[in-house]
Amino acid sequence: MGVIGKIRSYSGLLIAIVGFGLAAFVLGDLFQYGPRRGVRHGMEIGKVNNTTISYPEFDERFNQHLESWKQQTGRSSPDDREMFRMRQQVWEELISELLLEEELEKVGIDVTADELFELVAGSEPHPFIVQSFTDPQTGEFDPQDVRNFIQNINMMETQIRNQWLMLEQYIKNERKEEKYHNIIKKSIFVPGIFAKLDYKNQNTSVDFRFIAERYHTIADEDVKISKGDIRNAYEENKHRFHQEHSRDLDYVVVPVFPTDEDRHEIKTTILELKEELKTVEDVERFINTVSDERFDNSYHSRGNLPDRIDSLMFNSPVGTFDGPYEEDNAFKVAMLNDIQFRPDSMRASHILISYAGSMADQQQQITLNREQAKEKADSLLNVVKRNPARFSQLATEFSDDPSAPFNQGDLEWFRDGDMVPEFNEAVVSGNVEDMVTVETQYGFHVIHITGHSPASKKVQVAKIIRKIEPSSQTYRQVFAEASEFATLAREKEDLESAANEKGYTFREATHVGKMDYVLPGVQNAREIIRWAYDENTGEGSTSQIFDLQDKFILAKINKIRKEGTPPLEDIRDNMEKIALENKKFDMIAKKLQEAVLQTKSLEKAAEKLELDLHTADDINFLSTTIPGFGREPKVIGKALALEKNTISNPIKGNNGAYIIEVVKETEPVVPDDLTAAQRQLLNNLTNRVANEPIKALKKNSDIKDNRTMFY
Repeated sequence: MGVIGKIRSYSGLLIAIVGFGLAAFVLGDLFQYGPRRGVRHGMEIGKVNNTTISYPEFDERFNQHLESWKQQTGRSSPDDREMFRMRQQVWEELISELLLEEELEKVGIDVTADELFELVAGSEPHPFIVQSFTDPQTGEFDPQDVRNFIQNINMMETQIRNQWLMLEQYIKNERKEEKYHNIIKKSIFVPGIFAKLDYKNQNTSVDFRFIAERYHTIADEDVKISKGDIRNAYEENKHRFHQEHSRDLDYVVVPVFPTDEDRHEIKTTILELKEELKTVEDVERFINTVSDERFDNSYHSRGNLPDRIDSLMFNSPVGTFDGPYEEDNAFKVAMLNDIQFRPDSMRASHILISYAGSMADQQQQITLNREQAKEKADSLLNVVKRNPARFSQLATEFSDDPSAPFNQGDLEWFRDGDMVPEFNEAVVSGNVEDMVTVETQYGFHVIHITGHSPASKKVQVAKIIRKIEPSSQTYRQVFAEASEFATLAREKEDLESAANEKGYTFREATHVGKMDYVLPGVQNAREIIRWAYDENTGEGSTSQIFDLQDKFILAKINKIRKEGTPPLEDIRDNMEKIALENKKFDMIAKKLQEAVLQTKSLEKAAEKLELDLHTADDINFLSTTIPGFGREPKVIGKALALEKNTISNPIKGNNGAYIIEVVKETEPVVPDDLTAAQRQLLNNLTNRVANEPIKALKKNSDIKDNRTMFY
């Protein structure tokens, strides 16, 4: 699609790369390597080893992502959550790029000029190049087209040149990363003895029988554990409880709801506006002035409107009203503004002539003023009217739509309403084969209408929408109540008891991360989390009142956790559980062991203890569970290592204590040729190369994250 498709445009050369759908900076975001130096104090958003990421650099990259998002979605601005998600994505990209760049430099990997030329203009170019320069009409690719393009690149628009350089840089960086991965892959070797061992492990199985007793058969209150038991459990298991930097927060939400008076006032206002709408001439301007949502100039087919008004609007004359009615937490008034018979889809080609100050000028160096652009568009219209066959040639030569060199101005089929309003209406109102000009925010368009689907009845509905929100007076009143509550909480030094006294809901959030976005019941908690991680916020600190539009929040730091091994007190509950389980195992194991020693067999031990004798068949290294007892890897591992007809010592499992005896062992005949097994193992290892190196680089790097200072 071209430049005017609701900002799904200006994707330039890179549109062709990804099927005329993505924005120019999607791939450009992957580039711009280079050391960061001279960062002023307070402008450092992060650091990777010795390389600094400055705030302006991060913000520039984020803005590129933002532009890409706008062009792909057709929306003017994302919500707070989407903004946060994009910043997270930019951060991860920058970290990965810098780590990889540093590693490539150490290894000495580069791409020569000759090698790059082969990748873009050689006999077997990069797939993006093939995709970009394949003739959409014939489906054929000619390398000479690429060479001609490169030869004329300096004569093209600045944006096209920049996007070509971005594409070259992307291909170069991809090639360097491919070389890096290939070096790692070539270093992987699977010895024959390893393949033999793996083959045996995968194909060896055992049948075993066992007696077992679950831990829960002993009540917790019947077991005594000491401080020493808990300390021993901690020393043996603390490595399993590595923790990230986090905070525990207590907080109270003071909601702000519209009062009955607020609702009455909003409904009264919208009734007055309804009466005024009956008399205005410029409906669109009036709606844009008084409504919480802008005028929708779309024409809707039957069935596409809300059920409440669909039938009414399609069976009534223009000027018919409905409402006020309540929908989506708003009072609404709907008026049938227009009825037309319109096609559902259309096709057109266009030549865009932009001018300085137009939307297109934001991304291109446009030199024409508005009068010059109009004169040029009118001149081109006269030419194509005399000779329609020249339209595609002139679009390629003169259009300021960056996709024109690849689609010759043909926008293909698009739905009614997909294009900006002026362009859309010009194509709807014209006849097939008409040629017209129209001005939009992007400039002047010379349009050749090439297709209309059959017309059907459609309606345009004007709506006055007023959201049901608390009034400013209600906000002031609730804020005063929240301030009074904050004073009480500080006096009591106990947020929970203060909340109970005032009838507010007390909440807790544990293990809140530095870059988390939400808290339970609070969708946009970023400001609260930033406060929690401020260097001046300590354990026990109470916040100021946070205003989150529909609620006020008072928060308190309950606990600060540092990254690393947690102290015993932080995981005491876990350690008490493990110590309790250890004690239960000792008690059960002693009982099982004594029975086996006395009876010399599992059958008789089971009879003596009044336990069932269980069996587990065809257990191998791929097995994870024991039938009826759940996941027990330690028991399975012991069974595969135990000699046949040997009774084991008690085994501490996840769910209980076991004594086992292997009664059958099936060992495979290892084939002489293990080539296939070696190849499979090699493939398994090399398939991890795409993701594992960057994980390892992150783990072994010094990454400093200062984002909470900015976002």
